[in-house]
Amino acid sequence: MNSNNCVNGHSNPENANFCYVCGQPLRGQTTGANLTPGLQPGTRLRDRYTVRQELGQGGFGRTYLVEDAGRFNDRMVVKEFFPSLQGTAALQKAVELFQQEARTLYQLQHPQIPRFWEIFQDSSRLFLVEDFVEGQTYADLLTERVRFGRCFTEPEITKFLRDLLPVLGYLHRQGVIHRDIAPDNIILDARSGLPVLIDLGAAKQAAINATTVNPNLHRGTSIGKTGYAPDEQIRLGIVAPYSDLYALAVTAIVLMTGKQPPDLLDQRTLQWQWGRDIQVSPHLTQILNTMLAPRPDQRFQSADEVLQALDPAPRFNVPSPVPTPIPAVTPSPARPSQYDPPPTVIGSAPNVNADFAPRYAVSVNNSGHGKLFDNSEPIPPEIRGWNWGAFLLPGIWVLINQVWIGLIVWIPYVGFIMQFVLGAKGNEWAWKSRRWESVEAFKRHQRRWTIAGLIVWGLLFLFGFLAGLSG
Repeated sequence: MNSNNCVNGHSNPENANFCYVCGQPLRGQTTGANLTPGLQPGTRLRDRYTVRQELGQGGFGRTYLVEDAGRFNDRMVVKEFFPSLQGTAALQKAVELFQQEARTLYQLQHPQIPRFWEIFQDSSRLFLVEDFVEGQTYADLLTERVRFGRCFTEPEITKFLRDLLPVLGYLHRQGVIHRDIAPDNIILDARSGLPVLIDLGAAKQAAINATTVNPNLHRGTSIGKTGYAPDEQIRLGIVAPYSDLYALAVTAIVLMTGKQPPDLLDQRTLQWQWGRDIQVSPHLTQILNTMLAPRPDQRFQSADEVLQALDPAPRFNVPSPVPTPIPAVTPSPARPSQYDPPPTVIGSAPNVNADFAPRYAVSVNNSGHGKLFDNSEPIPPEIRGWNWGAFLLPGIWVLINQVWIGLIVWIPYVGFIMQFVLGAKGNEWAWKSRRWESVEAFKRHQRRWTIAGLIVWGLLFLFGFLAGLSG
């Protein structure tokens, strides 16, 4: 595959218009940032921020390192956006839209997200001020490693995911989708040693809103890098928590392989082929493949689900298999294996080694598959036990929990037996019959049924007792 390089030296496919790594325009593409001259060192903004150097340039504007005279010359980051509008009224509308999005950013407070401070306008330019994070982006860290024939190891990627997923969970609970997760938008904080999410897509969406006053033109506009963002985000502009999880998985495999997304995705089948050159445990392989599923409903739906799947503690009572000989795999000196058990070379996604798949498939939320009598799909041990809700209120419980076999409870004589069967098997059948967000959500739902059943039967006994006294 032929390639061309962006201004930062990243290699891209010949037909690419924008860099897959940093988003820089290629092949003569022009943006507002290309047409507007940058601010020179020493430039003073709002008689407060003094520009020290330009940190980067993208399709929406430029980023500067500045000193803030209002905070004892503390270093800050100022991002400059370029509304492509003419006229005072249009520009005023752009500023209002920009402020609306920025208000959401201002409410975010997390140690792994740069604090957003303010926005302001200077002539036709819009500026955003946020904390400066000292450190290197993961794109730069990967470039340094590749230069020495190394990439990120599996333990490093597992820690990377554990450190970053809680941040995404926080964002999603605030109703914010990052939209642009990639190695160049994650910084390894030199002070805390933790990954920090930068360049939130909400800010870029604000820039798009500011450049597009007509709401009909804005509809369908998408944020995200081709190769990192899922198909529904690039083509339709649809974003949700699972969109960020998809991009995070792409970031993880790029860091482990040292290759860019076009080199890891089969363009004919649209299947990810990331496991051909590296050795990754089946556990992590299945988690990443679930995050990379082509259909949104096949992916993890929340960051908490991924964290739960990453949990190394055994969550299911699955007997340990008898060890079988595994052909020796000679790891590349550039990427030595650093995990236990011995490495297995995994093929193309989403298929994994058949010998290991049953052991690790249970780490993923497997509810709702509908196979009530198929014991090859283990259920979480936390949900095993007697289901009082199904026993006390069987006729209604089977309808809400979609356990259709339980409708036998309505048949005279036989229904009495089914009531006890539902008490014993209700948890297992309900888990297999419906798709549940998590084990905790399932247990919370069944707990409510138990409470409802106790209340109903308690009232019936009370009324019966009072009726007996009055008789």
